[in-house]
Amino acid sequence: MMEINKLPYVYLFIVFLGFGYFKTISAQCCSAGNPFFYSEQANLGYKELQMAVGYKYSASDTYYKGSEKIDINDIEKAWFNYLNLQLVYGLTQRLSIQTDLGYFINKSEEYFKEDWATKTGYGLGDATLTLKYLAFKSFTHKYSIIPSLGMKFPIGVFDQEVDNVKLPITIQPSSGSFRYLLNLFVNKSFKNPKLNLGFYGSFEYAQLIDSENFYYKYGNVYLFSVIGSYKVFDKINLGLEIRNENRAKAGRENEQVVESSGYSLVYTILHLSYSISHNWLLSVNSELPVNKYYNGIQLGNKFAVAASLSYKISFSKIVVEEIEKK
Repeated sequence: MMEINKLPYVYLFIVFLGFGYFKTISAQCCSAGNPFFYSEQANLGYKELQMAVGYKYSASDTYYKGSEKIDINDIEKAWFNYLNLQLVYGLTQRLSIQTDLGYFINKSEEYFKEDWATKTGYGLGDATLTLKYLAFKSFTHKYSIIPSLGMKFPIGVFDQEVDNVKLPITIQPSSGSFRYLLNLFVNKSFKNPKLNLGFYGSFEYAQLIDSENFYYKYGNVYLFSVIGSYKVFDKINLGLEIRNENRAKAGRENEQVVESSGYSLVYTILHLSYSISHNWLLSVNSELPVNKYYNGIQLGNKFAVAASLSYKISFSKIVVEEIEKK
């Protein structure tokens, strides 16, 4: 059998294209709260801190019934501009903690009817707290297993009104309820140090929203993703991710099922990262849904682009360096 490091570079580019670490994202144009944003899945070392700021733009302008496009004169387009602040810290060599905070510059819907003004939500979204644990690592077989548990806190704006008009739930900045996360990340490296492969699985459970304006429960989300990595140049990594995302139907009062809710989507996500220095990393990505199935009639995701700048520092090395100076 031909060794991986002897395969043609074109084949490597297609199969293992990617970052050296795995992240996950979702456009989520049509639900309250933060969109999924890229996050470091690998476990950080003891007393290591990673700080990242990110930006994401997402747009939607087409309705679907099942997998077919349909014409409906309702929402002409929907889009948002989103900022994310993330901190990851290594509590031990195996356990790390991650926090995320989201802010919407805008979350907007524009309508076909001329007398209907564009509606826009904005402000603080949700905060997320996640604990990640390096459960297993094999130096011989070059792979690791990292499960994690998390919770989203609806600390931001919900039941938002603009000019005394209640905004739709789809453009509320905060999710309006707690959400619970269970994740699993498996990372595999190879003899060729430029190559890396990762698998990510995630489950999200949302509590019932019971607020002044809404009584609503989003369906559970199941996400599965595979991403490869190939280091093209010394400081540049390219990536290709294939992700399947599934959301169950939502529910309302009196045990009503929202028929036009829930979906099954397949995305291809292209990644590019540039190591500015040993501690600084610039990342950009674009996401495109290539297979869509929506229950009932729904406004579907069109595309999303994002960028982030991260900085990593090791406090244990700083302590060692200070001791050596003395």
